[in-house]
Amino acid sequence: MKVLSAGAVAAVAMSGMACAHDAAPTSPDYTPLGQIIRVNPMLSAVMTHTQEHVTGDAPYLLRARRSGLLDTNTLTISGYLKAAHFFERTDTAGKFPILNRFPNQHGPGTRNDDFVIAAAGLAFTGTLGDWLTGYIQYEYSEVTFSRDHDEIQAREYYGVLGNLDVFGGYLAYGRKTIDFGEHTGYNPFTHTINQHFFWALADSPVAELGYVGEDWRVSATLATGERMLRTGLTLDRNGGLGSNYALKIERTFRLDGDSSLRVSASYLHDTIYNNNFTSHTVQAIDRFGPPNAPRPPRVYIAERVGLFDLAAEYSTPHFDVAVEYTQTTAPWVAVAYDNDTGAPLPGARNLSALSVMGRYRTQIAGYDSTLAAVFSGSILGPENTEFDAVYQHVVSAQIHLNRFIDLGVELVLNEGWQPFVGIQDVADSSVQSQALLVGLTARF
Repeated sequence: MKVLSAGAVAAVAMSGMACAHDAAPTSPDYTPLGQIIRVNPMLSAVMTHTQEHVTGDAPYLLRARRSGLLDTNTLTISGYLKAAHFFERTDTAGKFPILNRFPNQHGPGTRNDDFVIAAAGLAFTGTLGDWLTGYIQYEYSEVTFSRDHDEIQAREYYGVLGNLDVFGGYLAYGRKTIDFGEHTGYNPFTHTINQHFFWALADSPVAELGYVGEDWRVSATLATGERMLRTGLTLDRNGGLGSNYALKIERTFRLDGDSSLRVSASYLHDTIYNNNFTSHTVQAIDRFGPPNAPRPPRVYIAERVGLFDLAAEYSTPHFDVAVEYTQTTAPWVAVAYDNDTGAPLPGARNLSALSVMGRYRTQIAGYDSTLAAVFSGSILGPENTEFDAVYQHVVSAQIHLNRFIDLGVELVLNEGWQPFVGIQDVADSSVQSQALLVGLTARF
């Protein structure tokens, strides 16, 4: 059995956007389960990562097959756990703006200490013949809408038809993350604002058609008009496949000294930001009111609001730097019109988010480790309102004990509290909040 070093696994887990392009190692990690049923921490580090490799999963699977990381006619079982203890403080009772929990999960006071399982689950990656690859991921999370979402969900299940040894084209079909944006975060636990606001995860099956070149790729995704689990929604909820769609193009430039620059541009046609009844679930939309939704607006307004995303990452053996900018094609309707009168709010601005991050690789106590800083900010509505802007800044350290376990610590500083649900009623731009997270990420 070939044993991969902790540093090798950590390198894959930390390589950010470049990892989805680079060929995977050619020696898969066999286990006592045998040659057909396998465990592969290097594959798990990418496919189950909640902070990086969020998009581009279908091309990654095809590249993994071409490199030999995934063999023909095998089943790879992956497991993962991300959990942390939260130590949170806010200067405004009940208002904790950290982006990997929902507003009602903190308590009514100014202090919150809690242990949270953000994600845990099992994933299965299967290959059949030279052309078919399948992926299924079941996830448990304590961060759910308890009335409308089960704590255990089949988050993704899809098949990929393609063989890069023969042809660069592929077709993926099923319930999966939409290939839009990057939504990378160097933090161990907390999402960037870009990921929290704009990560598009389908509910109904989608069709993704793409082409993978040596240093570039393109994709087009067709989706239905109904609300997705995250971000996607059209004005025609009954619209069939193709009512909503996404486009993406990316290119990697190989530079001197084992460094690279990867850039991408994406477009999503319609989103949850297209109306002024803000709700997180299909069930809440149908109820048109609480719980898990605000009071309905007195004047309902809906206008198509799409998204575009630009991202870049510069990677070297010792450090990475990344930036991502996402913006709507029109102002978010919920902060562009008065909920009571329907009158336009003066100075409405397009919803946008910018994340800038850096990461440095070093050793702590003899273990491969990373130090990171991630700065995120978002413009939401008109200036000088309670819902004008929000900011989140994170510094973190992560120690990679071995190929299975990473220990992490984050310090999160937040400015402003502007929840998606009922933003005009409850937003508060003056909130200052801090959180210390100590936890682990485990995989097999």
